[in-house]
Amino acid sequence: MLDDPEKTLRLVSALKSALPFEVTLASELIAACARQQTPVTVKSAETVSQISYAGDEGGILCHIRPEGAESMVVASLTLVRIARSLPFAAAVIDYQKHRVKKLRKQQGRS
Repeated sequence: MLDDPEKTLRLVSALKSALPFEVTLASELIAACARQQTPVTVKSAETVSQISYAGDEGGILCHIRPEGAESMVVASLTLVRIARSLPFAAAVIDYQKHRVKKLRKQQGRS
């Protein structure tokens, strides 16, 4: 199991309570949006309008609608950075580190 169910549900709840909030997108996410069949132009800073949880397999997802775009970008919480001044910042950073570590370990077994 990648995610701690209790900690993850608490974090999802905290994130939903704080909506909307701004995030900084990882460069690989910006590049992936530009490479799509229908490219989506995103700025390095965008606003999260919705949070969902895709289970252990998908993790916590941020829903972002870039200004002027028809489509929504749904990205893993591990591909965004949040301001350290937000009250849930430490929990997000902990989640990101834990999830990335577990995913790397899992890929090593494949």
